[in-house]
Order: sequence, then structure tokens, then C-alpha cells
Amino acid sequence: MAEAVVSVAATTLGKLLLEEGVYLSGVRDKVEELKTELIRMQCFLTDADAWQSELATVKQGVAEMKELAYAAQDIIEKYANTVATRKGGGVQKTLKRCCCILDEGITVRGVGLKIDAFKTKISNLETSFRNNGIRESIIGGKLSPLNASQRSERQTFPRLEHDVVGFGDDLNKLVEFLLREEEGNRVASICGMGGLGKTTLAKMVYNHHKIEQHFVSRAWVYISQQCQRRLIWEEILIKVLSPTKEERNEIQKLTDEEIVDKLCNFQKERKCLVILDDIWNVETWNSLSHLFPNKDTSSKILLTSRNKEVPQSVDPRGFLHELQCLNKGRSQELLEKIATSWKEDPVTKTYMDKFGKKMIRYCGGLPLAITILGKVLATKQTQEEWEEVLKHVKSHLYEEKDLLEVNKVLALSYNDLPSNLKACFLYLGHFPRNFEIPTKEVIRMWMGEGFISQIQHGGTRNDTMEEDVGERYIRELEQRFMVQVGKRGSLGRIKTCRIHDLMRYCCQSKVQDEKFLHTIDVFSMKQREVSNGNVRRLSIISESGNNSLEVMNFNDYPQVRSVLHLLHPCDLSYFKGSRFKKLKSARVLHLENFKNTNGKLPKDIGCLIHLKYLSLKNSHINKVPSSIGNLWGLEILDLRSNCMRVPNVFKNMEKLKHLYLPYDYWVWPVWAKLELANLCHLQTLVNVQHINIQISRELKFNRLQVLQVRTNNQVLQVTSNKRAQVAIQKLVSCSPDMNKLSLRVFIKKLPSQFSPNLAKLTLCETGLENDPMPTLEKLSNLKILRLLSQSFKGKKMVCSKRGFLQLKSLVLCHLKRLEEWTVEDGALLSLCTLEIEDCKKLETIPDGLSFITTLQELKIINMLLSFKESLDEGGLDFDKVQHVPSVLFHNCEQ
Repeated sequence: MAEAVVSVAATTLGKLLLEEGVYLSGVRDKVEELKTELIRMQCFLTDADAWQSELATVKQGVAEMKELAYAAQDIIEKYANTVATRKGGGVQKTLKRCCCILDEGITVRGVGLKIDAFKTKISNLETSFRNNGIRESIIGGKLSPLNASQRSERQTFPRLEHDVVGFGDDLNKLVEFLLREEEGNRVASICGMGGLGKTTLAKMVYNHHKIEQHFVSRAWVYISQQCQRRLIWEEILIKVLSPTKEERNEIQKLTDEEIVDKLCNFQKERKCLVILDDIWNVETWNSLSHLFPNKDTSSKILLTSRNKEVPQSVDPRGFLHELQCLNKGRSQELLEKIATSWKEDPVTKTYMDKFGKKMIRYCGGLPLAITILGKVLATKQTQEEWEEVLKHVKSHLYEEKDLLEVNKVLALSYNDLPSNLKACFLYLGHFPRNFEIPTKEVIRMWMGEGFISQIQHGGTRNDTMEEDVGERYIRELEQRFMVQVGKRGSLGRIKTCRIHDLMRYCCQSKVQDEKFLHTIDVFSMKQREVSNGNVRRLSIISESGNNSLEVMNFNDYPQVRSVLHLLHPCDLSYFKGSRFKKLKSARVLHLENFKNTNGKLPKDIGCLIHLKYLSLKNSHINKVPSSIGNLWGLEILDLRSNCMRVPNVFKNMEKLKHLYLPYDYWVWPVWAKLELANLCHLQTLVNVQHINIQISRELKFNRLQVLQVRTNNQVLQVTSNKRAQVAIQKLVSCSPDMNKLSLRVFIKKLPSQFSPNLAKLTLCETGLENDPMPTLEKLSNLKILRLLSQSFKGKKMVCSKRGFLQLKSLVLCHLKRLEEWTVEDGALLSLCTLEIEDCKKLETIPDGLSFITTLQELKIINMLLSFKESLDEGGLDFDKVQHVPSVLFHNCEQ
């Protein structure tokens, strides 16, 4: 984790040198030197993280290095911001923006002295690490204590436990695959999170009587996180050959090439099964792959892994079996088997029915946790003892010294994460239990903290965007079973994710160890013991809307970088006065569902010069102060709430990438229109009311990807003039990268030009008089089209041949006048889902649907009963939809 903090600091300095170099005049060379020192320190910290639990001096050094990295990042960013402020925008603007930081005494000389002090501390830490053998362990490639103990605890030969439940079907599928003789059925894989029983299932396969009869030789090899290639090669060869002691000595003398040849030839001559238990990454497989022939062999491989990327790389055609958590019934069965099956006493069975079912929910369907709980219960004889276990079930699972196996097993997944992903994973500890984590928001919080950078991934300003990198991080965490997919978006992206209860506990345990995050439960006002001066992140959990947060003092948290409030609304009145000013290191403020007694956001929000992310989503704030324009480094601003006064200051915030305006707003001063033309980095612009923005002749939104235009009822009648048409046309065609567009505005005529990369289009209340299909079907990348309430006022619509070749999803909703819809043969060739809702004048389904073989789901909602009956089996139009696997009807009884 320390490596991740230092990596973020070094990357931030690199980004400042690249983008804000002009504001580092006088200290640029020293900043370069500091960046170099931080990068060099990373090679120590990679190994030090593994050793710190064993060596107190190393642990202390790692903690000091983290604080040093934070401090270095703070002082350099503060200096750059101060210089930038003083150089731009006139005296009045400068005074406003500098009022919060002039007392810091930031000068060229002062910053130079601080950098020199940082470098001296780094040098001292480097000496300390060397004295403790850290560098030597990297060069020598020795196993760290963590991995050495891990290997010794793991079974090197598959002894089969008898406490197995729910693996019957899994076992049969794997055995059936491994016994097949067809060419290409070479690799079977078992994947899943730690504790699901991957190794147990692999042992069952290894010891299955059909496997024993079919394969001449079998080898079981545990790989581990630190795979030592040569030792693994020798171990596999020894186990398939079963050599004598003398032959083993000869094997150790073989060259690498001789070992590979010998193993490959043996697997071609005889049927071998090699089980590779616990492969962590693709690189490990690549170091072993030479041992296994691709063709001319009946030998097979079975591997287990916590990373889905491994089997996909080993053999995309292979058999991938993904283990799932046990359901409630299977969990109960396993618990009973371990805790009570050997007892004849019927009273114990009663205890199981009374208490066991309540305890089982804490295990989250994880077999390892259930097994541990069962072994605890197996020693309990009386009802009082069972009640005591129920009362303290969490401590029995996680905290007792002899029962830490669950956390230890799950922690292995964390330890294997790359340094950049460790910080991202721990950040998920902000979110409460069973919370659906919105991935887009959390990715942008990572961006605000500096956990994601294009520079880290070789990107340039025209290359992969940081948000794409963040999505890659989410996918990798899912591939490693660290998070679970909640919902997917319409374009297939992961929209929300969850953390398994036990994985979340593992996350919180690491958070506490690393002092990464501080959680405050507003309802109970419980806080974990922590040195407030070192708190970098605050998670404020409000379970009931309690106002207890008024007693909180942000003076206690001078170094906090992130503040997240989650769940129910909470009073914002504790921010009264100049409390925002105390959060001078803040990068992320997520104040969703907050309310304030006076309805105003405090003016000193403008003092948070480091702020990158600010969300007031669903807050009860009706006035945003003009001082928000001082946040010139802000990249994400989310103001999505009702009835808010917005100042015309966004033109100063040139780094904005994502701007979410309120659902209903008015601009201050009242005569003004929002000036957004300077926001050349803008990628998302949501809830823009074009009647309230100034459309310049040349918009600079050439990076815009998501645009939502809407109006309220008061301006609908004035948006049909030519000026409005020109404004809409400029907005929808301003960026070639735009992939999502939503228009909720009365325009009567469809814009003549759209972004060629448009993938999702939503039209609502546009009042189109002409059929939009001839224009829209030419959008070659369009995958989702939603024509909603009153978007089209005509009677006929035609999808012509070769139109909509990429469209996957089509929604027609509340098109009150639509009577006839034609789909020509050759149109909509990729359509997967179709939804028709409340189009009651539509008399029949198009004949052309019968030619769309890709259609998987048809939803008919709130249509006439006669329309439904025509699609039922035996109906007039049944032949048009009989090939569709799923046809669903809702509210079609009238």
C-alpha cells in the first residue's frame, strides 16, 4: 500500500511538471529531483510491504514514507496553485482566490527548503531499509515471510476433506470434460474468490475413481504468489515420473531445455493430469506453459485461480467453471454437517434450528467461513454456549487468534493486487454493507485522489482517457473476484458493483491497518480510534437522517483528502461559518443527500484550492455561491438536485471534465446566460437548458462524450424558433467523440448532423413531425435508441433495408399517434431487445420482425388486449414472434 501512495505522489508531480510547469518556475529542478527520489523509493516499498508485518523498524519506515509522500504532494500542489492564482485574472480575482492560502507563507525559498528536507528523509529511510535487508531480498529473489508461511500452510498433496456440500454437479461437469478424448479439450479451470472451495473441488477431481483409472500419471502442484519457475518445473516432472532418489538427483542436474523436452514427451506418450493449484496471474502461466504440449497429446491440465484472466489466457476454448457462493439451504446443510452430524443428541439439533439459521447469514455463503463457524459450534454443548456464539458470531469468524483463516485467505487476493489497484480497492471501504457502489462515481473519486493517471499508463492528452483506465481497474477487480457485478449499463459496462460481506471485512481490516480511512457512524456517533491528525479520508455513514453531525469538528482533520457522506439525508449546518476552510487538503467532497437549514452552500467552499471532485447530488441546497468559480482545478461537479440558483462562473473552471447541472435552475445574475465555451476539456454535460446558456459561434467541446439537453415547462413554447434550432445543432454536433445524447426539448425537427460515434440516443418530448428513422438509421455506431413520450408526433415510421446495422436495443414508448410501423427485410439485423409501451394506436407488429433472428426479448407494456392476443400462440401475428425466446406482456388486459 505504501508503494501505491508514493506512486500517486510521484505521478502527481510528473503531471504538474507536464501541465503546470510554468507555475513551478524557481523550483522546477528541485521538483524533478524529488520525483526521481520518490520513483526510486518505490522499488524498496514493493518488498517492504511484504516484510513490514515481521520487522518493526521496516513497518515504521513504511508509515513515515507514506506521510512524507502525502506532504510532498501537498506542498508542491499548493505552491503551483498559489503561483497560478497570482498570475491570472486581475487583482480582485487574485485576492478572492488567495485569501485562504496567503497565511501559509509559500515562497520559492520555503518550498526549496522543504524539498531538500524531504530528500534528506528519503535518503535516511533508504539507508534504514538497506540495513534491514530490503534491497538484498529484491535482488536475491528470496521468498518474503508472507509467502514462505503461505506455502508451508498449503497442502502440497491433495488430502480430501470430508466436509463437502454442494459440489456434486460441479464435480461431474469437470470429470466429464477431463475424460473427453476430443482434440482441443486440454484445459479445465476452477475460478472464484478465496474461500469458495476451489482447492477442495480440485482435490475431489484428483481423487475421483474415474480420473484415477483414466490417467496413467497425476501431479498436484501448488504454485503460490511468488512462483519460482525452476522449482515448479522440477516438482511437476518428479510427480509425473515418480522417480527414485537417484533419478531425482539427476533431474536437478538437467538444463531447463532438457526438463521441458522430457515433460512434453512424457505427456505425449502417456495420459497425464497436472493440477496447478492457485495460479495468480498470466505471467506465472507464461513461465510454465512451455511444459505442456498443445497438440498430439491426451494429457490434461486442471488449474485453480482467483483471476478469471488466467484461464482466458491459458486456453480461450477450455472449460471454465466459476464457483458461486452457497445458497441458504446449502449453507445450512454444510453447517449442520460440521457442527452436529456426529452428535446423536436431538437437543443439539434443536439448537441448530434455533440459532444456526441466524448465524449462517454472517457467512455470506462462503464455505470456508461456514466451516470455521461449524468447528466452533461443534465444541459447544449447552444452549447458553450457543447463545454466546450467536451474540459474538462476528468475532468468532474474524477476530479470535485461532480463527483468522477467513481473513488470511481473502487477504491473499489483496496482497496480489498491483500497487495502483490496492489504493482503489481500499477506497471501496468508504461504502456501507450491501451498498450498490456506482462505478462511474467511484472512478471519478479515484481520479480526484490521483489514483488514476494517463501518465501511469503511457497516455497522452489525445490518448486513453483516465475514466477508461478506471473502468479497466473495475473490470480487473471483478476478474479477481474482489468485487461482484451489480448492474450493467445499456452498453454493457459495469454500472454498479458490490463487495461480498467477508471481502468487505477484509477491506476494512486492511483500511484500519493502513490508516487509510476513518469511518463515522452518525447514528451511533461511533468512531474507530485513530490519530485525527493522520486521517486522510472520512466516510460519514448516516443510517437514519440523524442530525448528530453538528457536533463534528473538522479542525480535527487538517489532512483529510476525501469526505464522503452516504445514505440518508443529513443536516449540513455543521458547515456553518468557515468550516470548509479547514478542509484545505480536500480533493474529493461527496455530499450526496445533504441538507442545510438556510439552503445555502457556504461561501468558503472556494477556499478548497485542491478540490477535484464535488458532488451535491440530491442535496437540499438552493443557492451555489459564486466563490465556487475559484475552484479552477475542479474536474467533476455534480449539482443534480431540484431548484437551484447557479452563478455564471463556470467559464473560469477550465479543467472541468464532467458537469452535471441541476434538474431545474436559474442563472445569477438574472440577466446572464451560462458561459461554457471555455470548457475545452468537457466530456460530460448533463441537464443543460439551451435557453439558459450562451452558445458561441465556435464551441470548444471537442472532447464531449455525453450530452443531455432538457427544458422545463416554462420554456417549451419558446424553443421552436430558428435560434433555438441553431443552438441545438451546435450542441449535438460539437464533438466527434460524443457517444451518448439525450434530448428532452421541443424542437419539431431533428438535427441534420450527429456525432458519427453516437452509440446511445434518447429523445423525449422533442415533438418531431417527420419520421426520424431515415436519419437515425444511418448512424453506423448507434446501439441503443429510445424514442420516449411525444418524441414523434407522426403516424408512420419506416426502418428501411440495411438500416440500423449495429442497433441492439430499441424502445418505443408513449408515441400516442403512431399507427403504422414498417420494418423492411434487412433492417435491424443486430437487434436483441425490443420494447413497445403505450403506443395504443399501433395496430400490428411489423412483418419484418420475423426476419430478425438476433431478437432475444420482446416486451409489450400497456398495450391493447387485442394487440397482445394477436401475438399469443394461435394469434394472427404469432408467426412474426415465435422465434423470439422471451416475449413478455405487462398491463395489456384492457
